Amino acid sequence: MEKLYSNRKKNYIAGILLLLLLTFAAWFIFAANAKRVITQYSSEYVALAELPSQLSFTYYEEDEWAQKLKEAFHEKNLNGKLTYGKLKAVLEQLSLLEYITCPDGFFWKTVPRSQWNEVYEQILDLLDTRNEVSAVNLVFLTEDETDMEQLLTNKGTFEVAQGVNYFHYYDMYQVYVKERRIIGVNSECQSKLTLKNVFIHSARDEKAEILYEKQKISLDIKGLEEEITDTICDIEWKDRKVIAIYKKEDTISGKVLSFDDKQIEISGYGTLKHSGKLRVYKTYGTVEELDESKLVIGNLEAEFVVAKKQVCGIILQQPATIENIRVLLLGEENSPYRANPVLVTDAEGTVTIGDKEEKIEAGQLIKPAELLDKKKDYVKISLSDGDGRIYFADQNGEYSSLGYRGIFEIRKYPEGYGVVNELPLEQYLYGVVPSEMPASYERDALCTQAVCARSYACIQLMRGDYAALGAHVDDTTNYQVYRKQEEDPDTNLAVDDTVGEVVKYQGEVAETYFFSTSCGITGDMSVWNAEPGEETNYLQGTSLLTDGTMPDISDEEKFAAFIKDQKIEAYDSVSPYFRWNAKIAPQDRLNEINEAVAARYQAYAANVQIIKEDGTAGTEADLSGFGAVLGISVSERCKPGAASKLEIAYEKGSVTLLSEYNIRFVLGKAVTELTDKDGKPVKMELLPSAYCSVVPVEGGYVAYGGGYGHGIGMCQNAANGMAKAGMSYIEILMKFYHDIEIENIYNSQE
Repeated sequence: MEKLYSNRKKNYIAGILLLLLLTFAAWFIFAANAKRVITQYSSEYVALAELPSQLSFTYYEEDEWAQKLKEAFHEKNLNGKLTYGKLKAVLEQLSLLEYITCPDGFFWKTVPRSQWNEVYEQILDLLDTRNEVSAVNLVFLTEDETDMEQLLTNKGTFEVAQGVNYFHYYDMYQVYVKERRIIGVNSECQSKLTLKNVFIHSARDEKAEILYEKQKISLDIKGLEEEITDTICDIEWKDRKVIAIYKKEDTISGKVLSFDDKQIEISGYGTLKHSGKLRVYKTYGTVEELDESKLVIGNLEAEFVVAKKQVCGIILQQPATIENIRVLLLGEENSPYRANPVLVTDAEGTVTIGDKEEKIEAGQLIKPAELLDKKKDYVKISLSDGDGRIYFADQNGEYSSLGYRGIFEIRKYPEGYGVVNELPLEQYLYGVVPSEMPASYERDALCTQAVCARSYACIQLMRGDYAALGAHVDDTTNYQVYRKQEEDPDTNLAVDDTVGEVVKYQGEVAETYFFSTSCGITGDMSVWNAEPGEETNYLQGTSLLTDGTMPDISDEEKFAAFIKDQKIEAYDSVSPYFRWNAKIAPQDRLNEINEAVAARYQAYAANVQIIKEDGTAGTEADLSGFGAVLGISVSERCKPGAASKLEIAYEKGSVTLLSEYNIRFVLGKAVTELTDKDGKPVKMELLPSAYCSVVPVEGGYVAYGGGYGHGIGMCQNAANGMAKAGMSYIEILMKFYHDIEIENIYNSQE
């Protein structure tokens, strides 16, 4: 009996020792895991460092979750692996322990990734009410692994959260994504993945050189005997290697007439859908991927790769040839759409509706509303006589506009009809120059205007602001005024004498801003609250005084003396707006001022700073509680003299206006009387310019100012004065735009 008791005692002690040993071993493993930084993906475990990003869609941000989890785990870092004990702590932090089916296991054992994924999917079902997180299959294409925060994949570029950056070239994973950011890894991807509509520059000798997301990538295509040059393909991966390349054989050629984020209109083919992002590749010169903004509407012959009646990509084999410009003719209240346009011509021609063409006679009424139906949404009017014109008309055929050269295209939209006038660039300028500068001005002034107008138009041709409506520009001051004055032989001659000439700066066509009248000085980009940059250094403040001196306007007192001086002689000092006075009565125009501030705040809040009575920034433009205006003052000027910052002090807050237009717009609403330099009254809602000194007087303020317009670039009245003084248009352009060259765009296209 004593011996049996002794054996039991020995077994008991051995069991205790074994349990202690196992416990020590578990804690040793646990502690070792807690210290080890996990840098590799595994299906056997989940790194603790992955959790903050995966939970970031819930109550806290990533860094807050990191701190919360450290506290819950009683650890200084998140270097280890997720265990069953820590999984329970995570669910307690989420207050979900009672609602989620949680796997069982010893608290120190690691949780396999598959089990964590099951739990995570339940968390998403309960807490991701806005569906912020999605599971996405990706193949990773970034060759340079030095930047692990931005990775290129078959579905574009993704940010990668810290703690989940396990990815290498050709890896294939299913990942969790929130707002283009990879926040977690589900598993390795076993299915096939496809990179669609990618441009292959060359594929041969088991290597493929591709362009994707504006990057040049070399792909290993071992086992594929492909020879491909400059076309669009789909590339397929499986098991971390390229297994197939599908070349898209069908192509069409034509010009882009319009495009938006869903479809593209091609000359000769009508409208086709595209994948949502137009991929544009050029093969002339250097092979590269371009922005869709480089699709020059109406002037660019391109090759379109299509599949299943959808445009997959666009290949440019030659640069755009600047021939035509497309002008959107705005309707009532400058709307892009017209309710029911009626047109008439003074010469015979054709009307095209879909694939049907009908002849028209001079004077025949054309009513698009009667010609179009649900299947046909496009009318084109062409004249057989180059001297013929197209007019807007009333229901009786009486002209309601000047005549237009070129062709008309009328498209039907849900909002109404869009009317586009396409014509050669030089003929467009026939309609611009007399609308922007009086035809009575000197020949060299008109030539200056023609070159500026052509340069400005070329810039807009490359931008395609109205691409969705099939146009480059509209016919208002938004771009350049067009066909608001009849053509004139002198302005047409100025266009012809400068045919093709544009202003270039550092090899690129320059944006040739122009305005009416100066105060004796021109400005630079700072008047628009923009930092003058290297690309705009040709726009600098210039003295227009006839003696060539630069006036001293270094402080408020000196600027005030300069702007009040009626005897200063400049090239445009004969203009009635060279000097002007404005009486400002803020106490009488409080509502108008507040409404103007609100309008500019809604247009561009960054240039309107609203400070409430407690000193905090206002996030709304409601000034109803600010009380009366106590003071108006110019607090900053740009170097050339224009007011660049205007302070309006209220009883219970303040407003700071930045940029010349905001200052002119708001002060213009407070003006009770405006007179020109000869004392003649002028009606104008916008203050003529921001070159002004605001002086307090009894009952309000007086703004002593000079000039009309923004003040940047070419001054039209000064150009006329320079031409009268014997300067050529080249010399005039060199005066207003610094370090430029005058080049002919048509010569450069040969």
